[in-house]
Amino acid sequence: MAAEDSRNKSRLSEFRKTKHLEWKRKMIVFSFFLAIAIVIWLLNALSKKYTTEIKYPISYSKFPENKMLVNDVPDHLGLKVNAHGYALLSYKLSNRPIPLSFPVTSFTMNTVNGDTSRLFLLTRFARERVARQLPSELQLLEISPDSLIFQFATEVSRKIPVQPVINFTPGRNFILKNEVAIRPDSVRVTGPDIYVDTLQAVPTKTIGLGTLEKSYRGMVQLTRFPRIRYSTDRVECTIELEKMTEVQVMVPVQISGLPDSLLMQTFPQEVRVTGRIGLSNYERIVPEAFWAGVDYEETLENKSRLQVQLRTVPNDLSGVSFYPQTVEYLLSVK
Repeated sequence: MAAEDSRNKSRLSEFRKTKHLEWKRKMIVFSFFLAIAIVIWLLNALSKKYTTEIKYPISYSKFPENKMLVNDVPDHLGLKVNAHGYALLSYKLSNRPIPLSFPVTSFTMNTVNGDTSRLFLLTRFARERVARQLPSELQLLEISPDSLIFQFATEVSRKIPVQPVINFTPGRNFILKNEVAIRPDSVRVTGPDIYVDTLQAVPTKTIGLGTLEKSYRGMVQLTRFPRIRYSTDRVECTIELEKMTEVQVMVPVQISGLPDSLLMQTFPQEVRVTGRIGLSNYERIVPEAFWAGVDYEETLENKSRLQVQLRTVPNDLSGVSFYPQTVEYLLSVK
């Protein structure tokens, strides 16, 4: 009984294997004829003519003498063409078609609203030149856009100062010794007059240095502008710091608005001014560099003490304070 079951299973396995081989043969035959049908259909489709629009790169040349193009113009033209399918397929498969050569001065152009710096060309007048540059299989029907506008400017060159854009903070015990130095402090700028003539300064690229505890020197890139060239693209930036020191000076109290018939004396007659300054400017801090005083008009209000005003202080002095801020006074007749 067991032997009979074994034979039945063997026959079933052989039957299934035979059916599977027969199915594979049928699929191979079917695939072969299907491939032939696809090839025939494809050849038939590619042999037909189609009308479609393609994007074709364009390269401009021969601008008016001593003129620069300053507006954006299309880098591709839309071409409506008629061609066999295989020609269109060949174009689609081409990664980099040779750009169309477009010598601007070879065409007759018109001004835009009488502005001689702005010219336009109707592209239908360039159709013949464009058609000659296309593969012979492509028949050109239309070009888009229907017009091209060119704006020109005269190329000029002049020296323009460099403006540093450097963000930093001196450390707690430091001060900027001199202004931020740039070398060279100006560059020759060349480009369209409509841009160069309005450029007051060439800024550097923005740099953030944070808190500086020592002097800095480094190269900084200039900010680039379209269609403008510089005599150099980088400048040297120098930031010189120095230590700060505390300084005190006794400044006489001046009296403003006092009538000639009166005498006035303040108590005390001096105020102590305190501040911080760089070591190189320490010797400049003398009483004559300050003005501190009171106003006689305040005495008319019967005040017992007058407010001291500190009006003049050296520019380099920081953290300025003074004492006392009020003084007593004594008036007498001459």
